Amino acid sequence: METLPDSSGSDYKSEANEYPTETFIIDESTGSIKKVGGGLPAMKQAINIILHIERYQYQIYTSNFGRELNKLIGKPPEYVTSMLKRRIREAFSMDSRIISVDNFVFDINLGTVKCTFDVKTVFGTIPGEVEV
Repeated sequence: METLPDSSGSDYKSEANEYPTETFIIDESTGSIKKVGGGLPAMKQAINIILHIERYQYQIYTSNFGRELNKLIGKPPEYVTSMLKRRIREAFSMDSRIISVDNFVFDINLGTVKCTFDVKTVFGTIPGEVEV
């Protein structure tokens, strides 16, 4: 005796769908929404947001979103440079549009570490920068 009805022969098949990356593009000079767009401009904006949001600080973002750099403030520059690569890569690891983060360059000046790098995405390469 069957407990579930026999379907009409069609089996459900799960498919991975790629959704468009369109979002509201913000004009940085005025802070207002300029247009709805996608592609490289949307990716630049997403990278900028990830690099400026500290992980676990805002409830609106999931615990997988953002960076973890505040805990590096006040640490020796040698320690900061050793941790920055890993923490920056972790910040971008949740976004499937980001392929890799490479070409790290560190500039240590008066206890401040400035790190520049390239973020390789499916739309192209975008430069990034953080300072601790």
